[in-house]
Amino acid sequence: MNLLADAENKKHFQKLIDAVIEKTGTEVRMPDDVAASILKNIIDAHVHDEIAVKTKRVFVVSWIKVAAAACVILFISSFAYWLFLRPAEDKLLATTIAGNAKQSSIKPGGNHAILTMADGRTIVLDSVQNGNIMSGNGKIKKQGALLVYDGSKASNQGSPVTYNTLATPRGGQFQLVLPDGSKVWLNASSSIHFPTAFTGNQRNVELTGEAYFEIAKNKAKPFHVNVNGMQVEVLGTHFNVNAYADEGTIKTSLLEGSVKIKKGNISGLLKPGQEGQLNETTHNIEIKKADVNEAIAWKNGLFEFDGADIKSIMREIGRWYDVEIVYAGKVPDRRFEGKISRDAQLSDVLKILELSNVKFSVQGNKIIVQ
Repeated sequence: MNLLADAENKKHFQKLIDAVIEKTGTEVRMPDDVAASILKNIIDAHVHDEIAVKTKRVFVVSWIKVAAAACVILFISSFAYWLFLRPAEDKLLATTIAGNAKQSSIKPGGNHAILTMADGRTIVLDSVQNGNIMSGNGKIKKQGALLVYDGSKASNQGSPVTYNTLATPRGGQFQLVLPDGSKVWLNASSSIHFPTAFTGNQRNVELTGEAYFEIAKNKAKPFHVNVNGMQVEVLGTHFNVNAYADEGTIKTSLLEGSVKIKKGNISGLLKPGQEGQLNETTHNIEIKKADVNEAIAWKNGLFEFDGADIKSIMREIGRWYDVEIVYAGKVPDRRFEGKISRDAQLSDVLKILELSNVKFSVQGNKIIVQ
């Protein structure tokens, strides 16, 4: 920026800009009237600042604005090309993918879960109406995509505590309020095993897959999430645990409070904004800065990627759309950044990813990546 702010470099920088425009070629050219309109809007937005005071300082600032405007025009030109002027064969490919996805009736996931009681009975929550499911040691109430437990009766009367399991299939998600008031968001292909009441001096649950927790504070009863031999210990906090078997690591991302993660003799303490990664091969724990928004994007109804590779993206898509992912040939080396709604149709998601020169074909319930 210091070099750009030096007026003596103006001619050199202008030559570089011109060279980029010339080398870009006609494939990114937009209609002249559109380009002229965009340029006019950019110039009009700053014209008063440039005329007001004619000093060397203002001249330099206005030149930076011109350089920024040139970059904006290049970006808009490229974006317009991808949206409107892509070659016919690419349009045909996108149309074919959309058609195949439609024929396969592949829809985004939704609120699906199965509750398994201590006696082995299972309840498909999709088919249960809102209201009380059962009473006894603890009351269970279904409210849309939320299951609420009230374990106060069992705790007060000393009744035996039983354990239930809430599980989501591929393409499913659900929410749970535990007997102590703690809230759990369960992602696709995940499960949580929990007591109908928290007695004693600890609160323990077992997790597979991924879940976001908002733990009710209780200093006298620490909360433990046990996942594949690792334990997350908290008193009252907000955090996300990603422990899918095919990810290779167990990631604990902390939003609020503090948590301690440990496996065997290895442990680490997380602060808000940090992420603990347990490598399941080396069993080492690494603590690093977390991309919190990316970690909990699924809870907020989004796919969010910040430099993610195609394989990690397709694993997430496979779980949410309940599809099989197959790679034809060498896996493309691509990195992606951006957000996509989890309510989007599969065909739309694939078309967005295609902009990075990755090709997909949909065959039944299978996505082939090329």
